[in-house]
Amino acid sequence: MTRFNVFLLGFSFLVSKVLGLLRDNLLASGFGASTGVGIFNLDTYYAAFRLPDLLFNLLSYGILSAAFVPLFVEALKREGKPQAFKFANEILHLVGIIILAISGILFIFAPQFVQLFVPGFSAQDVKVTADITRIMLLTPFFFTIGSVAGGMQNAFNKFLGMSLAPILYNLGIIGGVVFLSKQYGVYGIAIGVSAGAFLNMLVLLPGIYKAGFAYFMPKIWWTSRVKEMITLSLPRIFGMSVSQLALVVDTIIASTLPLGSITIINFAINLGSLPMGLIGTSVAIVSFGTLSSKAAEGRFDDFTNELRSSIRQILFLLIPLVCGMWMLKMEAVRLLLVRGKFTISDALITADTLGILLGGLAFGGVIFILARAFYALKNTKTPVIISIIAVVLNIVFSLIFSKLFSLATLGLALANAISNVTNATLLVVMLQKKLKSGILDGVEILKAIIGGIVMSIAVWGSKLAFIKIFTDVESYGKLAAQTAASVIIGALAYFLICRLLKCKELKKLM
Repeated sequence: MTRFNVFLLGFSFLVSKVLGLLRDNLLASGFGASTGVGIFNLDTYYAAFRLPDLLFNLLSYGILSAAFVPLFVEALKREGKPQAFKFANEILHLVGIIILAISGILFIFAPQFVQLFVPGFSAQDVKVTADITRIMLLTPFFFTIGSVAGGMQNAFNKFLGMSLAPILYNLGIIGGVVFLSKQYGVYGIAIGVSAGAFLNMLVLLPGIYKAGFAYFMPKIWWTSRVKEMITLSLPRIFGMSVSQLALVVDTIIASTLPLGSITIINFAINLGSLPMGLIGTSVAIVSFGTLSSKAAEGRFDDFTNELRSSIRQILFLLIPLVCGMWMLKMEAVRLLLVRGKFTISDALITADTLGILLGGLAFGGVIFILARAFYALKNTKTPVIISIIAVVLNIVFSLIFSKLFSLATLGLALANAISNVTNATLLVVMLQKKLKSGILDGVEILKAIIGGIVMSIAVWGSKLAFIKIFTDVESYGKLAAQTAASVIIGALAYFLICRLLKCKELKKLM
């Protein structure tokens, strides 16, 4: 795993997340969370993602994320590019045709399916949700082609296209918000989503053609390698279906809660996913190809060392980000979302929801790499079984906390955090058992935790000092200055304590 590739993907995720925050800012100011009606009700927009996401995650992502890269790498090493590209064409056609066929069915019966997901919506909101669902049913096909292309580039350790893809996706959505939403409401945003998905696919294609890929219609699709991939993917698909069920249940519950609950939980998730996407996802994507190669060559000691290093790297960077965001959660929400129709009361609920979500994000960040380690070993059953356990807990606790204890979005966030902790813990236990070796560097993780605690105290102290110096912190400029100062002081405190503790990752970074 080259650090340049991690940096490239990490930087692209950062840019993408910054654009995502800009997107959410525009949505919050233009639509609000609890004040929208008709085509300006943002809950309908987020609810409309359920069907397209369900289709892509079950059929395309469920197959491609678990088995495509390891099998493509294996074909590349053993039989060369022609056979590897032949396999990619077979998968591209098989999954693409299935996606198109099911999209057509969902397009026809969208109102009936949507009604199942949002029982708390009015008839008008159901109609709007169904309409924009139909617009966004284009996205699973675009993402499928992009996923195959991205998987091939991963195998070649080429990440430029993958780094640009999420940026262009967010730019497409922002374009829909800026140029279309004022007149067409959520319909304009949905058009932007489809345009962004198309751009996401488009930027991934040049890289594979440069590597020598040539598109052609396979004479036979159901080959032995395709059968192996489907066999390996079935547990993953089943696991994804359970994961998607949890999202559907959350949407169903949120649709029965006060207006704006779906929007608030999505804003909180988007803010919380910033550190997880920046660190966990970028390291996991880069490591996946390396882990697959080492597993295919039978170099399991190197495999374990690579995995241990990746986990250490993720936690060294993720722990301070999570701690810092928790200490500054209200400031972040106020700076990024409180505009126009998004009120302070909306911000308070969003910040509280975010704070609870952050409790499970450090664990969520390592799930990416742990699951891919199993996939690289061609073991898709174990992470799926663990995922099912975690998802069942998520659903049960979502119902208990949000409905029985009337915690609303706070209950959904708490259930999500418990699910992440369970998932990560079980993955570590089972992976160590399979590899017969420890994959966690306990001493280094403890150092990072100590650094995170010291950093949190420094951030808290800087906030108190700033409030005493400047009594008026309600203005946007002073709030931004306070937050920036707290971030800088916290970062310096973290790196200082890590240097005193002689953290391995800090030495590598420096």
